[in-house]
Amino acid sequence: MDRIQVAIKIRAERGCFCRSHSREANRLIDEYIRNNHFHDYEYHEHESGPEIIAWLALGTAGVTVTKSLIDLVTTIIKACKKGEEKGDNFHGKLLLIVRDTHKTETSTEEFVLEIYDKDIVSSETIQKAIETGVNKKFNKG
Repeated sequence: MDRIQVAIKIRAERGCFCRSHSREANRLIDEYIRNNHFHDYEYHEHESGPEIIAWLALGTAGVTVTKSLIDLVTTIIKACKKGEEKGDNFHGKLLLIVRDTHKTETSTEEFVLEIYDKDIVSSETIQKAIETGVNKKFNKG
């Protein structure tokens, strides 16, 4: 079974996601990461929003995203919403994006989900969006 590298980005539409402007969201994310161990992911902070680099198994039927990855993405999205409620400096929708690699001049982005302020997004919705985007990028779905 082949493994592929995928970048999953949670981009804040407006504002800054750095630690000084988004203290609460970063605190919640740090707490989650500290209490969980990830072997197939790297978490990266960016001012535009967090990014996860993941290595996923690619089978004949496509990619199935692991529960631990979905839980991490779900936690980040919930932390963003809670942070905004507590005064973190980003507003508007969040964009869930899938790329085939770290962002370079040759990489392409797939916008897989838009999450508005009052949206309640389930883990199942996030999983389906990521799997559909990854499978589309790798022509498996």
